[in-house]
Amino acid sequence: MARPTAAINTLGCKLNQFESEQMREQLEALGYCIVPFGELADLYVINSCVVTTRAARDCRRLCRLAKRLNPDSVLLVTGCYAELSPQQLREIAAADIVIGNAARGRLADFVPPAGTAHSTDLLLPYAKTGPMIRTMSGHTRAFVKIQEGCDAHCTYCIIPLVRGPSRSIPASDVIKQVDLLVAAGYPEVVLIGTHLGQYGADLSEDFDLTRLVRRLCELPDLPRLRLSSIEPREITDELIELVAAGGRCLDADSSRPGQGKLCRHWHIPLQSGCDEILHRMNRPYDTGFYRSVIEKIKSNQPDTAIGADVIVGFPGETDEQFEQTRTFIESLPLSYLHVFTYSARPGTAAARMPDQVPGQVRKERNHILRAISERKRAAFAEKMVGKQLEVVIEQSPEACGDTLKAITDNYLRATVTGSPELVGSVAKMQVTEVDGATLHGELIDTV
Repeated sequence: MARPTAAINTLGCKLNQFESEQMREQLEALGYCIVPFGELADLYVINSCVVTTRAARDCRRLCRLAKRLNPDSVLLVTGCYAELSPQQLREIAAADIVIGNAARGRLADFVPPAGTAHSTDLLLPYAKTGPMIRTMSGHTRAFVKIQEGCDAHCTYCIIPLVRGPSRSIPASDVIKQVDLLVAAGYPEVVLIGTHLGQYGADLSEDFDLTRLVRRLCELPDLPRLRLSSIEPREITDELIELVAAGGRCLDADSSRPGQGKLCRHWHIPLQSGCDEILHRMNRPYDTGFYRSVIEKIKSNQPDTAIGADVIVGFPGETDEQFEQTRTFIESLPLSYLHVFTYSARPGTAAARMPDQVPGQVRKERNHILRAISERKRAAFAEKMVGKQLEVVIEQSPEACGDTLKAITDNYLRATVTGSPELVGSVAKMQVTEVDGATLHGELIDTV
């Protein structure tokens, strides 16, 4: 008898990508053969996002696609949209099974042939851990979830409603998960979470983010470690110094060549360069504090990449206030931006605010900041010419001509010539030239 087939489509953040891998491995353990989402399958799984209107619309579109591909298939929707609007997914998107975030680690209870439940009450207790994964399908670098949920309640954000309160994965489980992925050959691990800087606050053990990073950097076989987004108020001097030192103990010599295990890369949400807007967003800092953090990081390690999230078109944002954001961003030594157009989410305070900004104005402001991001990324890349940088080789020559694609520890794209056997390894490159924001150079040695 042929094995049943399943296809998974993931929308949204790195957390969803990690959690989709947890579901993939569960399905394989249940006997499913995983196929691409555009192919005929017995079971379609959509891991949804609801951060923006577009993400919710994309989920409904994928539901319709699944039913067109195989009208007799079972359609399971999970993730944040399923947590927020389960009835809508059943009635409008014709989902057969709708489960919330807390149930994704229990697919055997829901999917055929053994599963009999068609929904959860969506009020299951939030877990502090979940199934461990052994691979990240389709990824050269692996993600590891160390924290989930948020207690901040920014006025525009729906995440606390769908992800629950902040909770941390116990350090012992994080270390086991990292060890599994390192054993599978992944050259880099990225620590991810909804509110990464709150790691450890809810644990009985005395283990904060900095201590966890130090412990992971001590793992002998871990090639490279990267942090994802961290709120500005949660960046300590100790963590800044640790990143600048590449994760090395500051009072000891390192036997490892290159920049060290910890990548020189920060992603620090800004959201607005106008203090009045920050206040209405319920962000716990002002532009002066944000600038001080960025400048401190750069003074410790000038070649560190710093990215920022920015929201344009927040309710009531005037032309003058947007100009404050633009000029503030221009003045900062940022390496790139992730620019988001404000999207009103039902149930958030911002959705009820007056003076919603017209869509066309929001779109124009988005384009302005994206152009700034491109210039900043290119300027940062230009400063790397002539330097030696550590890279992870990400793709084979078959995928990109006679060159290998790579990503540097300070988050720049690069191309180098080399053997396909180097894919998935850490190497050192000499940067010889730059094209836009892409570095080109020669491999010097493997690390």
